[in-house]
Amino acid sequence: MIAELALIAAAVREKVLSLPVSTDIGAELCMGADGTPTSLIDKIAEDVILEKLDELGLDVNVLSEEAGYIDRGGTKTLVMDPVDGTFNCIMGLPLYTVSLAVGTGSLQDIEHAFVQNIVTGDVYQASKGKGAFKNGQRIHVKQLTGVRGVTLMYLGRYAAQRTYKAARASQRSRSFGCSSLEMCLVAEGKADAFLLDCELYEKSIRIVDIAASALILREAGGKLIDLEGNDLDMPFDLATRANFLAYGDERMREALL
Repeated sequence: MIAELALIAAAVREKVLSLPVSTDIGAELCMGADGTPTSLIDKIAEDVILEKLDELGLDVNVLSEEAGYIDRGGTKTLVMDPVDGTFNCIMGLPLYTVSLAVGTGSLQDIEHAFVQNIVTGDVYQASKGKGAFKNGQRIHVKQLTGVRGVTLMYLGRYAAQRTYKAARASQRSRSFGCSSLEMCLVAEGKADAFLLDCELYEKSIRIVDIAASALILREAGGKLIDLEGNDLDMPFDLATRANFLAYGDERMREALL
């Protein structure tokens, strides 16, 4: 399945990077199934994925932020975010991905995961029980050293006030606007943790954003928990939202929770 996910992601990347500069990729076409506006770039990428599924003959159902749930008669479901970090993409910031995960019914039973940075081409992948990899090399979370550490955080309009307190307490903090990529950075040991804590439930994370990166993080030895300290699980639907902490070293959990 990883090979098929790689082909799908490659097709999305090729299409996105080949669009004429004059394309208004930020044009809002309609309201997506998740209740947020669908931009042209989201629709283009989603259409590529759906076409590629037919071309490859994959009998998987689909859960996407734009089209919602599509029953294709499969026993497994492809949970996808055609472009995670849409605003970054529209603004020309090189921090956006295509995120693909295959599982049965919830975050905990994801079996295969694939995240690709559309600009750089960097690939993160994992299959359950087989470890996590970046560009073919095994990756692991890092232990907290106190030297050149960085905590990634959601610091947008809807961030809870306690997030800013955590940011001030951190040695360094960053906010990149692409949850799948930020979790992968924790998985490969480039960051110590990623915290997302929204005041509004409707603005918290959806499963399509982190289905793939959750498995990659866990296979790299990291932990993903809700803000009550429980292992995070989310059903395959767009209505459920969650705040969370992704980390590698237990000391980060103690410091941030």
